[in-house]
Amino acid sequence: MIRATDVHYDLAAMREVLQSVEPLFDRHNQIGVTSRPHATEPLSDAVGWLPEDATEADYSVINQEFRGTHIETFLKSLPFKWGRTRLMRLPAKSCLSIHADPSRRYHYAIITNPDAYIVAVQDNTGTFYHIPADGYLYQMDAHKTHTAINAGKEDRFHLVLCNAETEDLGDADPVGRVSLSAG
Repeated sequence: MIRATDVHYDLAAMREVLQSVEPLFDRHNQIGVTSRPHATEPLSDAVGWLPEDATEADYSVINQEFRGTHIETFLKSLPFKWGRTRLMRLPAKSCLSIHADPSRRYHYAIITNPDAYIVAVQDNTGTFYHIPADGYLYQMDAHKTHTAINAGKEDRFHLVLCNAETEDLGDADPVGRVSLSAG
């Protein structure tokens, strides 16, 4: 479900960018790094679920707050075309809903702790994965049912981005929140 890539970038530089934009986080715990052209609220355009009339590739504009930063340099150095990109905070002692996304995702852990996990969920069973803050980009099969848990005492921050290139996800789970029944 999660695999390290060969892409590596300076972790200290990414932490500097995070520190400079951290005051922009709101109740959604996300900041849009990219947005669609002509977005009226660029920092929130990429937040939450992908709108039905949008694709990951539509998020082609690097928002002003990230231009000239190491995040822009990182995105432009990637060996694939990037699309929707967000800084995501998972507060301490919190969990996301169980869900599946419409595409594979890439995670770059900026700040984490040993008790922060991505959990692949299948048939009421979970497999735990920890993405370390080691400067590497990790590919995640987010089109499979999963959740994220931060059972630690500190917030977890990841740069999460989508590949803008179209891909066949024939093995994708139904997109959206998932209800698991006892069985």
